[in-house]
Amino acid sequence: MTQGPPTHISALLTRVGRHRGHLILALVSIAICVAVMIGWKLGLEAVVRLTPTLSPMQFNTALALLLVGLGAVAGSLRYRLVAGLLAGLGAGIAGLCLVEIATGFSLALDELFHAHQFVEPGAVPGRMSPNSALAILLMGLAVSLPQIRVAGRPLPGAAIAAFVCSAASVGAIAASVIGYLIGAAEVFGFVPETRMGVLTTIAATCLGVPICESMLVALLRRRRLPIFGLLGGFGLGLMIVLASADGAIREDARSARRAQLDLELGYVARQLSGTIADRIRVMEGMARRWGRAGGVSEDDWRADALRYATDHRMIQAVSRVGRDGILAWVEPVAGNEQAVGLDLFSFQDRRAAYERARDTGSTVATPVVDFVQGGSGFVTMSPVYLPGGEFDGVMNAVFELSEVIAAMPVSPVLGEVDLILSDTTARMVMWDEVEVMDGAFFVGIGEDSAGVLQPRQVIADLVLVLGLICGGLALLASGAFLRSMSRNRQIAATNQELEQANSELDSFVYLASHDLKSPMRGIRQLADWLEQDMAENMSNEARRYLELIHSRIGRLQDLLDALLEFSRIGRNAIVLTTVDVLEEVRRTVALQDVSEAWTLDISGERLEVRTDKNLLFVIVANLVRNAIKHHDGEAGHLQVSVARDVDDWTLTVTDDGPGIPGPMQARVFEMFQTLKSKDVVEGSGMGLAIVSKAATRLDGNVRVESDPAETRGSRFIVRFPLVVREAHAPES
Repeated sequence: MTQGPPTHISALLTRVGRHRGHLILALVSIAICVAVMIGWKLGLEAVVRLTPTLSPMQFNTALALLLVGLGAVAGSLRYRLVAGLLAGLGAGIAGLCLVEIATGFSLALDELFHAHQFVEPGAVPGRMSPNSALAILLMGLAVSLPQIRVAGRPLPGAAIAAFVCSAASVGAIAASVIGYLIGAAEVFGFVPETRMGVLTTIAATCLGVPICESMLVALLRRRRLPIFGLLGGFGLGLMIVLASADGAIREDARSARRAQLDLELGYVARQLSGTIADRIRVMEGMARRWGRAGGVSEDDWRADALRYATDHRMIQAVSRVGRDGILAWVEPVAGNEQAVGLDLFSFQDRRAAYERARDTGSTVATPVVDFVQGGSGFVTMSPVYLPGGEFDGVMNAVFELSEVIAAMPVSPVLGEVDLILSDTTARMVMWDEVEVMDGAFFVGIGEDSAGVLQPRQVIADLVLVLGLICGGLALLASGAFLRSMSRNRQIAATNQELEQANSELDSFVYLASHDLKSPMRGIRQLADWLEQDMAENMSNEARRYLELIHSRIGRLQDLLDALLEFSRIGRNAIVLTTVDVLEEVRRTVALQDVSEAWTLDISGERLEVRTDKNLLFVIVANLVRNAIKHHDGEAGHLQVSVARDVDDWTLTVTDDGPGIPGPMQARVFEMFQTLKSKDVVEGSGMGLAIVSKAATRLDGNVRVESDPAETRGSRFIVRFPLVVREAHAPES
């Protein structure tokens, strides 16, 4: 009994000594979290954010990371229950924060433990950043998962899952570390407005890296780390870094694009303000000139207005409104007929502008209005006064928005979008002010064209992404190499079994087709004897049955011969000799039973290659017999050609038969496949299968080209390499 406490203390000291480095780093992380929590409570800004330019470590962040750190320390000392509870609680706080960020709902968690007095612009007070919450959640899971016990045993796969989580948390931390190192901390998070604070980064690094290292060492020691676990952990971490880096550079490019568009919109707004002001000054001059003329000579007045409206694309029309508010005339008339006789006083916005122009004696612009003749825009009203000072109505300049926008000088970037000119910014994502008399309009980029704010990726972005992808590919290549080494024996054994199975199958086909020939000959002989014995008394129906027996026996005989030929292709060794291909093709075709009604054309260049003469004979003979057998006429034309390419040579057999429909072209090279019923065309359905197998043994391939809907005939193309590998038939 007296040895209990000293033994326990000795074991505890042993564990502390074994994990001394990890415990020191964990205690540093815990100390930072405690200091930050005290700093918030005491209102010490320098403690929670070091400098006003850095992001603060939120109270919730410090609390959650503190709980995970205490859980990691307890786990190192084998206090499993305490470790699981503390780390799980810290992970829960981080997880709830991620739920808030993802859904936009407030769970009253952000300022539950402390009302934050130091607020970061653009961030929710007290809310930890997304990458901080993700890193803490993953670290908490990495610590708590191995502590869970079911019936005294750990959860299956808990150790591997913990390693994957820890490696992913390191990726989230690395994103922040890289951001601070390259001076992009403002955007090196998942959203630009909030990121992992510098103290959070330091504390998470001190805690996350040792957790990941200890998980990896434990798995390697137990030899329980499968390749997918290694790739999954570091791959997930790499993807987090990649996503953060990509977001950082994209945000930087977006900021640059916004600055560029701000400048360009400002230039457009100033140019537009000046252009509209010039047009208005001309209208004012026209109003004064015709006012001095006493309001007469309407024809000249209208001709002058027509010339002005025609010369300036921005102005849709120039009109004259009398003292009664009735629109007397408009130029040009075409397209504006509905405006003639319009009572401006029936429109509140137009009447207000009219009265303001009359009372102030200066040009006034309406807000954006809908025109009765179609379209929308704004109207400037310049008052007309007679020589005696009597008010004599107004002259209107009608500015149609689409024409105004079309006349605007824009840069190539702004030329890619549809600019909007309006008296409100409701549908704009960016805008600048256009001054028009005593009012203002806005020119900007509409919501539908918001994509212009997303610039094309810069070279730096491409280099960064490719660098991270190359790292991932290297990791995948390493995993593939390790997997291939572990599977070499299994693949070799499988190949040996497959070779043995193929050999047994070829032997079976050979023996079965060979042994069935003798019974077939016996059946044919019995049928002949039966026909001879009953020749005088045989009915027509019995004679028809005997003919069917002879037909079926012949078909079966042909099938057995084809099967024997098919099996010999796989059984016999390839014997390579130098062959004059064109001469060999002529010799093979000459040996075939071809009717004199057929015309043959054998062409090509003389070509000597090393190949197997027997297999070449099989290929040519079966292609020729196939073309003749499946032709739909008594006579036809057959063309056989030989051609050489750089690394291979081709044998082409072309007929003028009925052709092969597209859906059947892949199936004709399978065994026992025919386009027509065997009662219509006698055949085993093995000819093209034999061709395919023989071509494969010579390292070649065969394909068919045919389109019966367009033209008759089929073209079979067999392609062979100039150099055929040496091979041996399997042993029987």
